Amino acid sequence: MVASIDGDRAAALLESIADHELPPALGDLVSEYQSFEAARPAFIWKWVHHLAPANTMPFVDETHHERVATNKTMLVLFVTILDDLLEKYRDYETFDAIVSLARAGDRLDGGDGVGVEARSDAVDDEYVAFAARVWETLVSRLERGAKFQQYAPRFRFDVRQIVTAIEYSTLVIERPEQATVHDLRRYETHNMGMHSYLDIDLMHASADLARATADLRAAVDAAQQMARIGNWVSTWEREVLEGDVSSGVVVAALERGIVDPEDLPDPDDPDAEAAARVIDRIDGHDLESEFLDEWNVQYRRLETLRDRIDAVDLGPFVEGTKEVLRYHLASRGFK
Repeated sequence: MVASIDGDRAAALLESIADHELPPALGDLVSEYQSFEAARPAFIWKWVHHLAPANTMPFVDETHHERVATNKTMLVLFVTILDDLLEKYRDYETFDAIVSLARAGDRLDGGDGVGVEARSDAVDDEYVAFAARVWETLVSRLERGAKFQQYAPRFRFDVRQIVTAIEYSTLVIERPEQATVHDLRRYETHNMGMHSYLDIDLMHASADLARATADLRAAVDAAQQMARIGNWVSTWEREVLEGDVSSGVVVAALERGIVDPEDLPDPDDPDAEAAARVIDRIDGHDLESEFLDEWNVQYRRLETLRDRIDAVDLGPFVEGTKEVLRYHLASRGFK
């Protein structure tokens, strides 16, 4: 459904991200995050914020578009902090302390102090304090949505699914012989956060869409699978070089015996030559094309849902999924 991206088109898309400016509320948090060791490049936050409109449902009131885009990027920042702690540092204690913010009873803000005050000496206080600031800023912004109370429980649930996705991804990195593509689709795909995106959209809608929720979540499920495929295809080679073998492309190669678990680079001390051998072997089997074929299957599923849903015109959202894939292909190996 999406044509290949030539060099000039890829350069133009990447330039549009590089030139994108973050709003002050987000820029301040991103600047603080960049001060942490091994922080991810600032390009990522521009990418997420720039593409947020493509992942936003058309029922969101136009006056809230910028707020919604910023809220979604803050959520990605919170999730990235958790990702960093497990995938880069294997810091389970700090991870658990921060996760408690999103799992704090019936509250979204962790107001009872769980995970913020009660910590062991093994916890990185600086990381926890920053994550708490990101979470509290996000929640205070979400609370201004007209339908916050209605969708807050669903949002909390969906954020927990992202946490599970991070935990599964870490399991794959540490125990690749136990990974399956089926489980990646079932668990790890939630790391794209698109169900939580939908919750944020619904908090900022003026119409009552409660009866359309099931169909909207089905549409988002298809779009999330598509976004995950785009991410897998565009980042798996770089991730292998970093010792991260949780991409669907690599797991599919493991399942088929194209590579063996003992061939993979050590996640804690990746060897560039070992990683290059794995990449070369996978490249010879054209697994990427198979995943892009699956992207097209999900796209047709999304089109079917678009035609079935009367309460919302999903046309712009469906078109947005193609734009997201274009950016993934243009940024191959960069993110």
